Amino acid sequence: GGNFEQLSPNLTPAQTTINDSVDNTTATLTATPSVTEGGVITYTVTLSNPAQTPVTVTLSNGQTITVEAGKTQGSVDFKTPANDVYNNGSTVSVAIENATGGNFEQLSPNLTPAQTTINDSVDNTTATLTATPSVTEGGVITYTVTLSNPAQTPVTVTLSNGQTITVEAGKTQGSVDFETPANDVYNNGSSVNVTIDSATGGNFEQLTPDPTPASTVINDSIDTVTVSIVSNGNVTEDQQPSFTVKVSQALDRPLTVTLSNGDTVTIEAGKTEVEYKTAAQGDDVIQDASSVTLSVTDATVPGTTFEKLAFGGPATVEISDTISEVVAKLTATESVTEGGEITYTITLTSQDGLPLNNQKPLYFTLSDGKTVIEVPANSTTGSITVPAPDNVYMGANPPVVNAIDSVSGEDVWKFEKLTLDKAEVTTTVTDEPGTPGTGGDLVLVSIEADQVSVLENQNPTFTVRVNTVLAHDLVVTLSNNAQVTIKAGQTSAQYTHTEQGDDVYQDAGTIGVGIKAATDSAGGTFENLQFGGDASVKVTDTINEVVARLTASDSVTEGGQITYTVTLTSQDGLPINNHRPLYFTLSDGKTVVEVPANSNTGSITVTAPNDVYVGAQPVVNAIDSVSGADAWKFEKLTLDKAPVSTTVTDGPGSEDTTSLTLSATPTVAEGGTITYTATLTNKAGTDLVIKLSNGETITIAAGQKEASIIVDAPGDDVYIDAEALSVTITDATGGNFEKLDVSKTPAVTEVTDTIDTTTVTLTATPSVAEGGVVTYTASVNHKVTGSDLVVKLANGQSITIPVGESSASVPFTAPDNAYNTNLDLTNKITDISGGNYEKTVAVGEPVTTVTDGPGTKDTTHLTLSATPTVAEGGQITYTATLSNKAGTDMVIKLSNGETITIAAGSKEASVTIDAPGDDVYVDAEVLQVKVTETSGGDFEKLNVNSGAAVTKVTDTIDTTTVTLTATSTVAEGGVVTYTASVNHKVTGSDLVVKLANGQTITIPVGESSASVPFTAPNNALNTNPDLTNKITDISGGNYEKTVAVGEPVTVVTDNPVTPDVTTLSLTATDTVAEGGKITYTATLSNPAGTALTVKLSNGETITIAAGQKEGSVTLDAPSDDVYIDAGAVQAKIDSASGGDFEKLDVSKTPAVTQVTDTIDTTTVTLTATPSVAEGGVVTYTASVNHKVTGSDLVVKLANGQTITIPVGESSASVPFTAPNNV
Repeated sequence: GGNFEQLSPNLTPAQTTINDSVDNTTATLTATPSVTEGGVITYTVTLSNPAQTPVTVTLSNGQTITVEAGKTQGSVDFKTPANDVYNNGSTVSVAIENATGGNFEQLSPNLTPAQTTINDSVDNTTATLTATPSVTEGGVITYTVTLSNPAQTPVTVTLSNGQTITVEAGKTQGSVDFETPANDVYNNGSSVNVTIDSATGGNFEQLTPDPTPASTVINDSIDTVTVSIVSNGNVTEDQQPSFTVKVSQALDRPLTVTLSNGDTVTIEAGKTEVEYKTAAQGDDVIQDASSVTLSVTDATVPGTTFEKLAFGGPATVEISDTISEVVAKLTATESVTEGGEITYTITLTSQDGLPLNNQKPLYFTLSDGKTVIEVPANSTTGSITVPAPDNVYMGANPPVVNAIDSVSGEDVWKFEKLTLDKAEVTTTVTDEPGTPGTGGDLVLVSIEADQVSVLENQNPTFTVRVNTVLAHDLVVTLSNNAQVTIKAGQTSAQYTHTEQGDDVYQDAGTIGVGIKAATDSAGGTFENLQFGGDASVKVTDTINEVVARLTASDSVTEGGQITYTVTLTSQDGLPINNHRPLYFTLSDGKTVVEVPANSNTGSITVTAPNDVYVGAQPVVNAIDSVSGADAWKFEKLTLDKAPVSTTVTDGPGSEDTTSLTLSATPTVAEGGTITYTATLTNKAGTDLVIKLSNGETITIAAGQKEASIIVDAPGDDVYIDAEALSVTITDATGGNFEKLDVSKTPAVTEVTDTIDTTTVTLTATPSVAEGGVVTYTASVNHKVTGSDLVVKLANGQSITIPVGESSASVPFTAPDNAYNTNLDLTNKITDISGGNYEKTVAVGEPVTTVTDGPGTKDTTHLTLSATPTVAEGGQITYTATLSNKAGTDMVIKLSNGETITIAAGSKEASVTIDAPGDDVYVDAEVLQVKVTETSGGDFEKLNVNSGAAVTKVTDTIDTTTVTLTATSTVAEGGVVTYTASVNHKVTGSDLVVKLANGQTITIPVGESSASVPFTAPNNALNTNPDLTNKITDISGGNYEKTVAVGEPVTVVTDNPVTPDVTTLSLTATDTVAEGGKITYTATLSNPAGTALTVKLSNGETITIAAGQKEGSVTLDAPSDDVYIDAGAVQAKIDSASGGDFEKLDVSKTPAVTQVTDTIDTTTVTLTATPSVAEGGVVTYTASVNHKVTGSDLVVKLANGQTITIPVGESSASVPFTAPNNV
């Protein structure tokens, strides 16, 4: 809009610095609360604010979570250990180790761990019983329990035949042999069925016995001895393959069995089998599963032969690989300067510590698709170095992220389990300090001409080059303001300049072009941008020939007029319009033909000769030469010197014609005078009166050939009104000529303008408030004619004075600045066009005083910013920034005592100071600096931002050494002094050093060492072990990093004066029921140095092992009986040997056990004569089932009688007379 002929926006961006206030963003880790074993735990990181760039969170389990830009959450899955059959539920706790990225002012990980409970799923393990399917009577049945999963602890299986089988931890099978009834002469074949009664142990979630009985057919013998070999089960490569060599029946002599591998085994007499093992294949990381197959080739008993010897078939043990994992992990250089070298290293690690020395080269391809790292044959590591990206732009370079993508090589398949750790590794790429002059990251933009010279009708071309391929289009502005774009990925672009233009004139020259500016189309700033020199092309003339040719009247009557015309012709058809007048002299030496300025033709008329002769000679002429100020200017001006001829004929009869012509001043300035001259070819006989078309009269006196008259040319004025005045002869009388030929050719006078000056005056409002309107008025001292008068002003405005008017105005808004001082507004006329004036002159450079508007002060803002983060010992740059340029130098005082001066005309300035020095202490801090005072700047109103510029000073990690020393030797019971020393004094809080012996040394703030006493053990032994100690934990002290040094040893010696007494006492079970067990325990007051043998008075022996304080022996108490015989059993120590004690005091006190009766029932049975005649005797007998001891047993009867059974007897009787009634 705006109706402008051309409206050009200024493309310079308006920039505003927005300073961060340090707001905290929290990263919190959560996890699936519980999963079943083998399930997946999802770890989720939640940010309290959305990330602007990706956030990488590293977990304590080594995993990383990425929160994408624009989001607040990211997750990663973690697979729990595979579901198994064992009781092994657990809790997994994971925390955030660090979090980076997101463009947050401050990102703080929440260190609370996320916990997940891993629950067992109840998986069933089956115990299955198998047995030798058939045996010959007298043979052995092998019962084998097979578990569907290996046992973690021993499994005890009780069989229905009373036998037990133990499956050892780590195995799936266990066996027991059962001997069948001996071979005999009878037909008594049978079958035996055995089942599992119970199965316990193994740490299984659920152990279920298979109730199916194991059945064995016992066949009658034909006395065949069969020797066989069976596998004891498949093994892994780290286990020994085990076989059982069996004989079908126990022999009374050793049986030597030869195996197919040449080894022999012996089954001892009375046994039916022996185990045979081959060497383990050996655990490794390579896939090399195999098998071992053995068979029996011979079996012999020395000195005899078998009636019938049979061999069983071969037995095979399958050897499976242990899945030994090898992990390939990628590491990389953590940080490089752009263009530096990044070293990628692949490290192969056996999780089981097995050697990696039997593989061909492996080739690991990284995720960038181009980097391949070779791990040489039989090696565990390989590296490659690649260059880091190097760009030319200022600012952060994107990090180089890589990971293992794939692996190849002949032996990739060979590994049992080759795991590619595809965790990404990141290398930070930092800017190199490229500045002009250093050559670092130089971007050189240059221009060169594609031709040394061109003809004036050719377009010269130039090549604009950049010395490096750029990521974005480069827009190059040339010195003529033309723009050329070098496309991203290219290094040059061509620029074609407008041709000078072909013409006929000599105007060779030079076209020169240089580099004015170069900008990155994406807005990037170059680290080191430099421009090459200008380029130029010479422009040479094309030789365009111009031919000057002469023509003349073909024929005239004598005394007539011959017209000579010179015509300029371009052989190439080019215009001839840029030269001053040319004068061609003809060969007659007197005729000169003028070709006017900027014209291509010119003529002159001459009088043909008139004589008295009959007949006439032709008039011959030609171009002889040329002259004039611009005759040299033509590239090639050729004079066509071919002669031209004019035939002159006599007039009819004898009359000679006299010609009358009129001429005039050819050119006159307006306001001058014009002379009109009438010319005869022969003198006048009488006065000749000539009337002109302009009303004037010229009289040629008799005897004269010409006469003149002078008249005024048109008047002088200021307008462009040049014209040609044409006057002819209208009548001529007198002269007495035979024949007067009056020329009709007008006399032409070019009336030229005199250059009269018209004054255009600019005036303006003398004073205005800022933001007010200034009226600029252009006035002309002669009214405008022809076309509107356009007056352009220095401030870019234009004033148009319409035709017929002499003035016009335009409004202009005065600037409203932020300063107390307002610059005067000056303006002037820069261009005047239109108005038909001969010459215009601009007058006036009006000055308008701009005053501050009352009550409307303009506010300028001042803010302070600082380097956001710096390591201790680095440098902090404080930058003061104004929203408007300073009117005068502005001095800013900071709260840290520093001063920043912003120069007049600038908007910002900086000062760089040292950050707190590097030390060993944890003293990361946040420095806050504010503006405390300002002066200068000439602002109407200055608003100083009260916020502080914040810099986070981070610690560099410096190591402090904490050294532990101790007394070198001490007597037992003496004091050892442990001293902890630190190589930098303690600050912040006391330094607490925990020792392996449980003690703590505290070094106070301001100190560098402290000690703690420790009483050396006073043992009762002749031998004293050395005291060793070390630091187990260091806390406090405000150190960045501490390292423990020293594991001092103190030699402890015996005190020979006061040997230490060790007491030995004997205790026993306090009370035991008869038939129970009594445990005797020997107890030392100090642990035994060596094994101590204690002999008791009851003949028993107790051994107390070295390092123990007691030992026991258990024996039977008096047997259970039916008698009341409770009593006390006692024993004491007879002797003691060993123990390495300085002095052993053996207690003589006996150990007493009260043996109590168990209540065993004795039955007293009463019997009587079954039948008796009345008055007869009935015998009542009391019988006891255990003989009477101690005292007689008195049995009272219901009939009042008493039976006494004496001691030693078990029965007694009493007679009773049966009643005799009537």
